[in-house]
Amino acid sequence: MRSALLDAASKLFLKHGFDRATARQIAVAAGTTPAMIHYYFGNKLGLFRAMLERAIGPVRELIAGSLQAGAVDPAVLIRMHMQTAAANPWIATLIVNEVLAEKGRFRGTFIRDVAGRQAPLVIELLQRSRASGGVRADLDVRLAALSLLSLCMFPFLARHVAGPVLGLKFDEDEIERLIAHTARLFAVGTVPAGRATRPEH
Repeated sequence: MRSALLDAASKLFLKHGFDRATARQIAVAAGTTPAMIHYYFGNKLGLFRAMLERAIGPVRELIAGSLQAGAVDPAVLIRMHMQTAAANPWIATLIVNEVLAEKGRFRGTFIRDVAGRQAPLVIELLQRSRASGGVRADLDVRLAALSLLSLCMFPFLARHVAGPVLGLKFDEDEIERLIAHTARLFAVGTVPAGRATRPEH
């Protein structure tokens, strides 16, 4: 039931926005009652936080696992971020409407629960990669983290403009090409001089 509520909420938040998607609508779509939202999540905001955690938690776990194992390939991180954004289109909608907007009410929550937990791990991964010679020694890892996350997320934030303007369909094949392109673009800008980068597929 918890999973059904999360699935229903992600669809309704994407379709109607956080305000207009009511707890009753979400419960009905999940085949239950609003009391179950209170039981599992406390309220609609708790449900939203759980949605974010379910979508983005695996990315954070991947980074933490990579750090523990010593593997620090940014291309793996790029793929995970972009696949997550593609599989959860409500994330980009939420960021545009509720985080980046001038009075975005979820900005604090997003900074604390998502960006504030994710960014330090990305920075540490890039620091390790820099120390091992995987990226340039002169790289500012904070700016590189911003560039990496921007490259990963902006196509999905702008897909409703990029689609018609650039003729992009954002289907499965095109997203795979976009991921490969993004990984190569980041690598070309960050690898030490003379070190080969993987070809783009």
